[in-house]
Amino acid sequence: MKAEQKSEDIPSLYLRAVELHRQGCPGKAAVLYASVADHFPEAAEVHYNLGLALFETEKYASAAKSFGRAAELQPEDADILYNLGLACKRSKKYEAAEEAYLKALQLEPDNPDTLYNLACCYQDGGYLDQAGLAYERVLEMAPEHVSAISNLAFLNHLQKNLGRARELYGRLLELEPDRRAARHMYAALSGRDSQAPPREYVRELFDQYSERFEENLTRDLKYTTCKTMRRVFDELAAPPRQFSHALDLGCGTGLAGEAFATACARLDGIDLSGKMLERAAAKEIYSHLFCGDIVEFLEQDGPAYDLLLAADVLPYLGDLAPLFAAAASRAKPGALFSLSAETATAADWELRPSGRYGHNQDYIARTAAENGWQILVRSREKLRREHDSWIMGTIFILKRKDG
Repeated sequence: MKAEQKSEDIPSLYLRAVELHRQGCPGKAAVLYASVADHFPEAAEVHYNLGLALFETEKYASAAKSFGRAAELQPEDADILYNLGLACKRSKKYEAAEEAYLKALQLEPDNPDTLYNLACCYQDGGYLDQAGLAYERVLEMAPEHVSAISNLAFLNHLQKNLGRARELYGRLLELEPDRRAARHMYAALSGRDSQAPPREYVRELFDQYSERFEENLTRDLKYTTCKTMRRVFDELAAPPRQFSHALDLGCGTGLAGEAFATACARLDGIDLSGKMLERAAAKEIYSHLFCGDIVEFLEQDGPAYDLLLAADVLPYLGDLAPLFAAAASRAKPGALFSLSAETATAADWELRPSGRYGHNQDYIARTAAENGWQILVRSREKLRREHDSWIMGTIFILKRKDG
């Protein structure tokens, strides 16, 4: 009798779940949807709503399972397949997401949003040529699809199709003139200059790059900057000096921190990208990690450091005076500052088509001296590969002047 009564309550239970969902309580709604689904396993709508509620609570793998069951029950529903693709993509199951989107496109071949998400899957999965073709098709359907324009511009820039990238950044700015990151890249590709890239550009770049960052740098670009900085550092003082409190500026995923961990008793890190910091935290080498702009952080009250690191930070700054002044304000007298810079031979600094800055060695030396630093070492080194050649740069070790 109790089971019979429970079955009779299922319709009201489902209505309660729908109401909770509508009120913005997806977690509570999901519990009730799941209970209803246990009693009515063939009800596609229930599984679909359960999938939506789970997705909203960021339980993406479970959401994909629910959407998958709904798709089995209603295989001709493109909306279910679209959401299945979204959940699989958030779960980093890119092949499953692609399969769902392709099935949805068979049902609705002219849906630009489905095609856009398929392109994103290709991009995240590393299939850049396929992603580019899919983004181009999106723009044929929807010429003002700004997300597709932005991603396609990024891909063309990454693949060194600079003319096409510049054209796309220009189109994006016509549609949305306030996009500061696009304006920075358009300036870089147009041979213009600026004192610093917008924070949005740096944050978005490294948030997107975080999962592939170390593999791309160390395997594809033969990146050795952090290890080279440590070698140059050790050559300055052998046996190596132990520092009490170090700060890793623009710490990223922690490559410089790993290289210098044995040189300091305590190590902090700061970076604009929260996703990069998540990876740095997993290495368990930092005492504290801070998310924010490095100059603003240094200008705040806080502990003084006797070692500062800036590996591959200067290529994302033009004018270096604010950095050197702020770093001096948080450095103990006699503190050391180890940093890397890509070489520019003409101007004080130059914004390159890559969107990165090169700096003149004499400009770095002059600006450091004007802001309380003296040069102990400047060593010309290979930093990373770009296509078939090495990017040359300089490893500096600066010392904070007394007083």
